[in-house]
Amino acid sequence: MSSRLPGQKIGGSIAVVTNNEHGTKPLIETLTREAFAVYLLTSKEDMFNRHVLNDPDLLIIDSHRFSLEETSSYPRLRTVYSGLLMLLTDGIDEMMQVLLYEQGVDDLLVKPMHHLLMLARIRALLRRNNQRTIPSTLLFNGLEINSGLRRATFCDEEIPLTAREFDLLSHLAQNAYSTLDRDHLYKAVFGIEYNGYDRSIDMYIARIRAKMAKFPNLAHMIKTVRGSGYLFAGA
Repeated sequence: MSSRLPGQKIGGSIAVVTNNEHGTKPLIETLTREAFAVYLLTSKEDMFNRHVLNDPDLLIIDSHRFSLEETSSYPRLRTVYSGLLMLLTDGIDEMMQVLLYEQGVDDLLVKPMHHLLMLARIRALLRRNNQRTIPSTLLFNGLEINSGLRRATFCDEEIPLTAREFDLLSHLAQNAYSTLDRDHLYKAVFGIEYNGYDRSIDMYIARIRAKMAKFPNLAHMIKTVRGSGYLFAGA
C-alpha cells in the first residue's frame, strides 16, 4: 500500500518503505514540515511496482535488519528505480554495510539517530546529487547520456544504471578521451579522497561494462589504462 502524505512538494519527493509507521513517524512528520512530498509504502513489494513507487527523488527503506536474501533483491529493485537509495537499520556489521553499498545503496544510517540529524543527512545527499546533475546530453555512437533526466540509453533502449553508476559513467563521458585515475574519480564521484587500496571504482566500472556488454557498439567504450586509470572512448 502506498499513500501520499499531506505536504507541498517543494523540497523534492521521498518514498519511505517501513513496517513500523510509529517508529518512523518523527522523521516523516519532519520531512512533511520541510515541504517534501512524502509517500509511505507499507509493503516492500510496492518497491518493485513502478506505478506505486511514483519515481521519487529518494527512496528510504527502514528495516530492523537487512538479510542476504533482501540484499540480493536490490538488482531487481534497480530495474524499476534508478534514483537515490538510503537505508535505515537498527544494527549492522561492517561486512554487510560493504555488501549493501556494493549493491547500489547511496547512504546508510544506523538507528537510533535523531530525526533532525536524519533530515540533515537526507538534505546533504540530495544536495550532492543535484550538484552533480548537469542539464546536458552527450551522444557517442548511439549511446545517449542525459544528465538532466539522469538516463543512459542506446538507440532508445534504457541501460539500467544505479545512481552511482550513472554518476561515474557521466563523469567519464564528460572527460572523454582523457585518462582519469582513481584519485580523480573518487573525488569527483564519491566526494572523498582515495585511500589507496579501496576498489569500489573498479567494481562500479565492472558493473557498468556488464550492463553495456549487450550492445556490441558499447562493449569497449570504457578502457582500462594499465597503471593509470580509466578512459572513456566515445567511438
